[in-house]
Amino acid sequence: MNHPTFIIRKAVEMDMLTVYEQICDLEEMRLNHNDFKKIYFTNIHNQNILYYLAETKEGKCVGFISCHIEFLLHHCGKVAEIQEFVVDEAYRSLGIGALLLQQIENEIISSHCVLLEVTTRKTRLRAHQFYEKNGFSSSHFKFTKTPSKNL
Repeated sequence: MNHPTFIIRKAVEMDMLTVYEQICDLEEMRLNHNDFKKIYFTNIHNQNILYYLAETKEGKCVGFISCHIEFLLHHCGKVAEIQEFVVDEAYRSLGIGALLLQQIENEIISSHCVLLEVTTRKTRLRAHQFYEKNGFSSSHFKFTKTPSKNL
């Protein structure tokens, strides 16, 4: 996808370090690099996992989005879920997020998905506004639990 200032393209193996930095920024912590690398190289070859980067014309990565597609019984069809979505803080409000989201929407339409889902932390109020502005509705609560060694 082309834009006068930014390019949206599929991520490739060589983008692993760039994506690692983007996700560490998103999570506000340093993730285990070796574990990340193994997952990245497994997922990059999975046709049901979409990774896209936003770059400046000069080649600087300023955003990343990932989306997993799977068949879910309770939807009787394919459902796409955005797993990671980040735009560099200095580049926010320039339309990059909308470009990345549009790329994913184009992909899932051609994949015949019945739904696009996303979750975000309760504290990310700007993200909530972005999703609502882009047609998402807040319809679910997400509960999480870290498994104990006894499970």
